[in-house]
Amino acid sequence: MSPPGAINKVPETKTDALYQKNGTLHTHTTTLSSITPLATFPPEIQALYQKPTVKSEAEIPQKSPYVLTFPETIFHAQGGGQPSDTGTITLHPSSQDSSTPPSTEQGKDEEAPTFHVHSVRKASLAILHIGTFNPPSSPSLFTTSPSSPPRQITQSLNIPSRTLHSRLHTGGHVLSLAIRFLSTSSPSTLPPSLKEVKASHYPGAAFVEFQGLIPGTAKGDIQAQVDKFVAHDLDVKVHFWTPEEAAEKCAMVGEGIKGGEEGVRVVEIGDVGSYPCGGTHVLRLSELGRVVVRNIKRQKGVSKVSYEVVDV
Repeated sequence: MSPPGAINKVPETKTDALYQKNGTLHTHTTTLSSITPLATFPPEIQALYQKPTVKSEAEIPQKSPYVLTFPETIFHAQGGGQPSDTGTITLHPSSQDSSTPPSTEQGKDEEAPTFHVHSVRKASLAILHIGTFNPPSSPSLFTTSPSSPPRQITQSLNIPSRTLHSRLHTGGHVLSLAIRFLSTSSPSTLPPSLKEVKASHYPGAAFVEFQGLIPGTAKGDIQAQVDKFVAHDLDVKVHFWTPEEAAEKCAMVGEGIKGGEEGVRVVEIGDVGSYPCGGTHVLRLSELGRVVVRNIKRQKGVSKVSYEVVDV
């Protein structure tokens, strides 16, 4: 905990993003690296906080937001067109003492000391978990003296939210690959010069943009090709490739593609295509439900294809 009035720098300790190797982890036990009031960070860090859109007892306005960091996390940090995960942080039973109310399943005991994660951001090497405590006195229960071992905590995702984000992200790649397939097949039903330039995988605002004009009459063909890919129930795999391999094999790469210590993280969909990507995904296309092509808009040489995923 920082003294009142202190200005804190962004933590420099690296957070291992566990979700990039195993997106099926919904709970994880780890230790707390730091706990800091958001108000003590510089304005650019404070601006990263997203207040909850739905008010509940656990999200009342008078609660002060905090920033928590960990050696590793299962929470996806906002980026790559995908929103951040939300969820809770609770004390692991091994770290609770007689003065701490026992933690129970998420949402059943709001008296248990709980940190509600509202937004997750990457800043430098650290991943920041920003949210509020319930009850407000909980921060003192999560901390220990410098001579004591750090408390064990449990990270728990909002599973429906993560599942939707993963479906939308994978669905966006499938849509892009369908458009690419139609533009490169013979005979081509779309302009062969189309180039993907941007994508968003947010609920209610998901789209893929291409440089080039896609006619509105192509919507049916695109939908049919997307449906064919999904019907084949292709698997979705994650690889770590060298920058050269990613540049050669991926359907779309940005300029100056760079990888981490293990290389460039790539998501491959069956034998149809692959993308450099840091987001979360389903394991098979059957988990998508149906990817619905909603609209095609064209402006200034750019085509924006919006979509959504629906249950079937």
